[in-house]
Amino acid sequence: MQFMITTWQLLSYLRKLVISLLFLFAYSEAIPNQGTIPLPNQGIIQSNGLTAGMGLGYLSRSGCKNLWTWTIHGNYFYDSYVSAGPSLKFLGGNLDSTNNLVNQKYSGNLRFTHIQEKYAVFIGPILSFDNTNLNALRNEFSHIGEGPEASNNTECKELFEKTGSSIGYHSGAGFLIAPNWGFTLGHSFDWMLTGSHIVSFSTSIAYSLREHFEKFMENTKNTWVSLEYSISPNQSKSNTHGLILGIVLGF
Repeated sequence: MQFMITTWQLLSYLRKLVISLLFLFAYSEAIPNQGTIPLPNQGIIQSNGLTAGMGLGYLSRSGCKNLWTWTIHGNYFYDSYVSAGPSLKFLGGNLDSTNNLVNQKYSGNLRFTHIQEKYAVFIGPILSFDNTNLNALRNEFSHIGEGPEASNNTECKELFEKTGSSIGYHSGAGFLIAPNWGFTLGHSFDWMLTGSHIVSFSTSIAYSLREHFEKFMENTKNTWVSLEYSISPNQSKSNTHGLILGIVLGF
């Protein structure tokens, strides 16, 4: 019964996603974008072509040691309104005095974007896996809704026991406040095969380096650096906070 309820919740979220997409494009206007606009998770807007980014930072929660995180990602823009791409995120460090963690997550995303001269908004689905082992994935899908297995008994294990393969969506907005300065707001929702879910919010400040370096002018369409803060609310314990310094290049 718990799985059936969770499934209907997932269908409800997907329905809201479809409605949001219809609303987004019903009011979309084809305004040419002369420059670029930063987006959450070390992202940017381009009229076409490839973007590649990476970020380095940490996650923290009260009572647990900080964990380091490193991300790399790419996106291909078919045009200014539709893009897609993969990402890989590493997470590692000591959970407490006796336990450590090394985790990696592979994701693929599709993004639909509405662009104006000074801002852009987007929404789209995300599909994520903790590994690429087909046998492990098959076993995970065969136990949908059964909940996570208890692998250890640390006080910080709840920070990661809900991770696993997931389906969800991400959305957000980017704003230009000056020709080379921008800020972003982001939101994501992941529904795990275990039946749990993770919600995250983020904001960042970004700066364009392209106009200041000749090599960037010659070899890239866009070059932005950003500092992003994220928070994942948790009802049972303290929230998870993250800080990531990133760079993204457009080609």
